[in-house]
Amino acid sequence: MSLRKWIKGNFENPRGLFGRLAGHIMANRSSNRERIDWTISLLDIQPGDRILEIGFGSGVSIQKLSGKITGGRIIGIDHSETMVRQASRRNADAIRDSRVELIRGSADDLPSFEEPFEKIFMINAIQFMDEKETILQNMRNLLKPGGTLAITFQPRSKGASDQAASEIGQKLVQALLDAGYSGVRLETKAMKPVNCVCALGRV
Repeated sequence: MSLRKWIKGNFENPRGLFGRLAGHIMANRSSNRERIDWTISLLDIQPGDRILEIGFGSGVSIQKLSGKITGGRIIGIDHSETMVRQASRRNADAIRDSRVELIRGSADDLPSFEEPFEKIFMINAIQFMDEKETILQNMRNLLKPGGTLAITFQPRSKGASDQAASEIGQKLVQALLDAGYSGVRLETKAMKPVNCVCALGRV
């Protein structure tokens, strides 16, 4: 296995010592925090919202959201046991107060929930998922009428460009339309080294 593939694997499914290191890098990299802040700003979060994040990584976005939620709840799903532990430490107070629940799981096999959500989002996670159309349809079924799904992506692979980000964004828009979402739109944020895109759709 090449070094590049090994590093990519540790960011895709962090585990062990190097997985914990990957989590700390993700938590502290300024571009990651910029993506998170931008995505949250697009979601129009209300204090009573029930929110689901898929692929929460080190839990920074959930930590930021927990300060905005008073009567609602935030649930996160991530397939990495290492990230669940790291994010649980970061969000320990909110978990203790039952404002946050973190689950080890996969977007390919979403658990059932007692209530639907006003907002579902994922940040730089869609590229790791198979059967994207089915996953998008399943997430649509988890949203309340009028609820919003946001998919944020900033390409970071070798040779990534603003044009590549735009093309990926258009594909995400089409995928949302194919999955039955309405009011679909694409937002773009100028960032370094490559632009970031967010495709949003409503139920």
